[in-house]
Amino acid sequence: MKWIYAEYGSSWTDDIDCESYGVLSEHEADIRTHIKNHFSELKERQIINLLDRKIWLNQKQVLLKARQLQNAIGTEQHDDMNGYEDAVKGTGVTLEVNERKQITAAVSWRNPDAEKVIKKIHKGKANPVYGLFKVGGKVIEYKADGDLRDNENVAIDPSRPVNELNEAYFAKEVLPHVPDAWIDSTKKDEKDREIGIVGYQIPFNRHFYVYQPPRDLKEIDADLDKVSREIMHFSERCIRDGGLA
Repeated sequence: MKWIYAEYGSSWTDDIDCESYGVLSEHEADIRTHIKNHFSELKERQIINLLDRKIWLNQKQVLLKARQLQNAIGTEQHDDMNGYEDAVKGTGVTLEVNERKQITAAVSWRNPDAEKVIKKIHKGKANPVYGLFKVGGKVIEYKADGDLRDNENVAIDPSRPVNELNEAYFAKEVLPHVPDAWIDSTKKDEKDREIGIVGYQIPFNRHFYVYQPPRDLKEIDADLDKVSREIMHFSERCIRDGGLA
């Protein structure tokens, strides 16, 4: 979209009555050639969307709203996203859910040094193992980074409760490497309603594999000799007949 806008959008304006905005029918052949040469991974549906004027007009509205937010919020970098939603509401700009997501993704990025983003403030007791941290007299649940989410295989021990097993494994194998990690208590299995998904490991080879001893060496040598004789016979015939036809 960026290349198309730079190449063909010089005459497009932000005016409501700009009739040429997003009209690309005359340039479709050139655009398709450029995409083929530089963005060959794009599918036909994606190319059709790039050529669709409705898509461009929708994106124009998102751009205009983003500029309104920029005028109200400014351009300085903020390392605390916790005030972002209130700042957006304070501008009076109405955003659809997809517009909010698109603008947020465009103006923000992951920063390990930034403040943690608060998901919810709880009234119960703190429990860091399950993501409830006591900070400044409040029990806070933070938003998890989906890209850092991981799963672990914990062996079941019928003599110990599931949560005890999970917590012991977590303390030994996870926390030493990722100190700010926690267990997602919402991931439960319908089988036992305990935290974690029940899985089964079946060693098929140990239970079902039937050992087949290799053939006797004399049999193998006999087969090799037979194949060698066939190859020699074929080669001699080719030489005698002047090669393959």
